Amino acid sequence: VTFLVGDDEERYEHVTKAILCIRSVFFRTMFGIGMKERDAAEITVPKTDLASFTAFIDYLCTDQLDLGEGEGEQARRALVLRELAQMYQVPR
Repeated sequence: VTFLVGDDEERYEHVTKAILCIRSVFFRTMFGIGMKERDAAEITVPKTDLASFTAFIDYLCTDQLDLGEGEGEQARRALVLRELAQMYQVPR
């Protein structure tokens, strides 16, 4: 699946739905019960930036967390990742 992220709809490509479904109740529901996104090649993700969404997907796939560089950036990214984890129902 390809995600179109943020207001500029920047592309994040080639994410495996199976991994997303394993790690997230939200994605499991989205891709499993007949929602329009189940068969869509592209999914829009508003209200976040590409770097934070990339870090979130990388975490789901690898269990590695990238908070970026610089103290201010790390704090901001940590908050955004927390919001994404809550939104997409990722328990850890």
